[in-house]
Amino acid sequence: MPNKDTKPRKRIALRDKNIRVSRTGGIAATKTVSKDGYSATINTNHGLRLHKRLFKGARMGFQNGNFQFIGRYNSGPLNFNISKTGVSTSVKNKRGAYNVLKPNYSSFKLAGVQVRGKNAAMLQIIYIIFTITINIVKFIWHATISILWFVFLIVKWFVDFMVGFYKGFKNKDLQ
Repeated sequence: MPNKDTKPRKRIALRDKNIRVSRTGGIAATKTVSKDGYSATINTNHGLRLHKRLFKGARMGFQNGNFQFIGRYNSGPLNFNISKTGVSTSVKNKRGAYNVLKPNYSSFKLAGVQVRGKNAAMLQIIYIIFTITINIVKFIWHATISILWFVFLIVKWFVDFMVGFYKGFKNKDLQ
C-alpha cells in the first residue's frame, strides 16, 4: 500500500497496437479476435476474456471464470457506467473527470501529473466551482453590455425622432 505522504507521480506509459508498457503495470501483451459480436481477448496480465457485444457500449462475458457486465454511455461531458457492482456517472472536463456517485473514482491532471481518489475529487470540485464562477461573470458581462447597447440604441432613436420632429415642425412654421 502506498504511503500517503508520497507526492503524485507522472504516468509513464507506452502503448502500441498489442503491447502496453507502464511504470506501475509492467509489460502487457494483448490480442483480440472478434467475429459476429463475439470476441476473445487474451492478455498476459489479466488472462482470457470471452465477451459478447449486446449493443453499442455494452458487453457481457467472462474473464478468468468471473462474470462481467460493462455498459458505457457518454453524451457530451457526461458519462454513464453500469456494471454488476453498480451504476456511476461522471462529468468530464479538460482536467479529468469528477465521478458524481463515487467521488473516490475521480481524476485530476495538471502539468502532466495525474491525481486520483479523494484529492482528485477535491481538486475537481474547486476547478468546477472556479469554472462556473468565471462563466457566470462572463455571462453577466455580456448581458450587461448587450442591455446597455440596446438602451443606447433606444435613446438614440428617440433623440433622432425628436430632432426630426422638431425640424419638421419648425420648417412647417417657416412656410
